Amino acid sequence: MLRADNIRVTFNGLEVLKGITLEIEKGQSVLVVGPNGSGKSTLFKAIMGAVDYTGSVSLDGMGLDGMPPHMRFRLGIVLAPEKMRVAEDLTVRENIEISGRFQDAVDIFPELRQIARRRAGILSGGERQMVVFSRAILSESSYLLLDEPFQGLSDENAERIISAVEKQKKKSGIALISHDRIEDLLEISDRLVLMLSGKVRKVMEIDSPFHAIKKLEKYMIL
Repeated sequence: MLRADNIRVTFNGLEVLKGITLEIEKGQSVLVVGPNGSGKSTLFKAIMGAVDYTGSVSLDGMGLDGMPPHMRFRLGIVLAPEKMRVAEDLTVRENIEISGRFQDAVDIFPELRQIARRRAGILSGGERQMVVFSRAILSESSYLLLDEPFQGLSDENAERIISAVEKQKKKSGIALISHDRIEDLLEISDRLVLMLSGKVRKVMEIDSPFHAIKKLEKYMIL
């Protein structure tokens, strides 16, 4: 289990996260939703050790506090960030082969074959997103944190991501932040976490995506 407990983050005197607790188990998919500014991305960065925080983060009972991001990565925690970061001087193929086989990425996104030799620094937003997602999904992660994975993608490629996430959760724990395709993600998610103003306002086990959507509508998220 990956657990963040009572996480608090302060930027410039403003408390962005106000005691957040989140649990992710292997074989589960957790969907994290909330309006812009609710602290969702900051929570993922805290779990990865990319921002200073108080509280605790643990992996299968082992404390990770004070551990830098690269060491958390080696333990199997992978963050695919919202900003779509790539190694700009490397080709698409080289970027993906940092994590796994290029052919496995092509199996998800066939378009990657045509741009394999293109330098990543000149990619469009959607092309970058395919590279970022491919690297994350091929990284042999134990826990995968996906922040807005559909940015810049066509509907067809968004469907491919949903299918890949559903397959990946058989061997990993996955948490996703998304403003898009929430209804589709509820179909493959086990738990829904609603964040508002730096706090967890609601946690729902998803027995029925329809009922989860109706509850979200009360918070004007949909």
